[in-house]
Amino acid sequence: MMRWRPGLALALLAALVLPPLLGCGVAYKLPNEVAKGRTVPSDKSYQMLATWKGMDGITDILLTQGVGSQLFMLFNHGGTGTTSRGEIRAYPLTRPTPLTGINFPTLFNPIAMCSGGGRVFVLDGGDSCIARANPANGSCDSTGGWDTRITDLGHYWRVREYGLLGGDTLSTFTDTTFAQVRGVAADAQGHVYVSGLAVILVPDAEDPRFKTRTFLFRVYRYAKGPRYPGVKPADPNMPGANWHRDTTFVIEDGGGLGFLNDPQGLFWSAAGQGNGVYAVELGKNLVQKIADEGSSVGLFLTDAGGSGTVLNAPLDVAVDLAGFIYIADTGNRRVVRCDSYGTYVQTINVETDADGQVLQLPVTVAADDSLAYVGDRQAGKVLRYKRRT
Repeated sequence: MMRWRPGLALALLAALVLPPLLGCGVAYKLPNEVAKGRTVPSDKSYQMLATWKGMDGITDILLTQGVGSQLFMLFNHGGTGTTSRGEIRAYPLTRPTPLTGINFPTLFNPIAMCSGGGRVFVLDGGDSCIARANPANGSCDSTGGWDTRITDLGHYWRVREYGLLGGDTLSTFTDTTFAQVRGVAADAQGHVYVSGLAVILVPDAEDPRFKTRTFLFRVYRYAKGPRYPGVKPADPNMPGANWHRDTTFVIEDGGGLGFLNDPQGLFWSAAGQGNGVYAVELGKNLVQKIADEGSSVGLFLTDAGGSGTVLNAPLDVAVDLAGFIYIADTGNRRVVRCDSYGTYVQTINVETDADGQVLQLPVTVAADDSLAYVGDRQAGKVLRYKRRT
């Protein structure tokens, strides 16, 4: 899953020119939701079932898959200072009324979430200016505080682990070699993948004793417990954590297959063509699948070009149990569905919402074999679609 960056909104909206889509049918209202019914031929297109309004700050949607599916929505209302900026709510699959008794406390600046191994993992983006404030003057430097030492780990980014019913934090970790984080995913074994901008020390070509600090995009994988059981001290870059970074797995900055440029949303799946991490590349307008170790199949790039329009500023990706891939193509104001090889199949939002409006700024998508939920941050709505059989 991914994080939403508010700074993208003006640039994306300024670049968007899309003719309105035509819809028909009779709109009707139910308590707490707006829905639309239509009767059309069974062409396996997606019907817009409901428009959930009042979803201001929608940032990420998580739909756990399989028996007993659960629906979670993450909201981030922005702001500054040390007060909480967001929350996670659980919903029934068919109504926009939050469920009671499922709470995710201690969230500061949540930007993405995922599930794996029977757990929910929340990526709390923290605030680098607060965490890395220069103790001499109480403010950040021109690079957002990255070149000052960390003085407040409580407000640095971190992953928080919860049960499927929320409750107390089960574990948490941060990695001070990551300057900014953007997306999170988890596999069936409970490993956690994080995308973002990492601090890299590059040895001088003439004298390796001297190193230059630079920032490069990375996807790292983390595992619970010490890397070498019984060996101390713990990783100094992950203070206070019962987790470690798995240095045998890293996705690096670059072009081409196996490298990522500005990775955003992440999703891990065993469906389709083998285990793998799916990553949205904002820098190249692609979605890439990178195989996990032990799986030599399934690597590919997709730009949804088979639709006649390539991806434009995509931000999020999800995969269903059949291996179909769903992409929040934010810049094109659409959500597309591709098969497990990355070939374009269809656009989901062919129907307007209950207000007769097209998507404005779709930043997140969650899906199973027939349902799709799309978060439109600009409109403050969540759209619920169902594929016709």
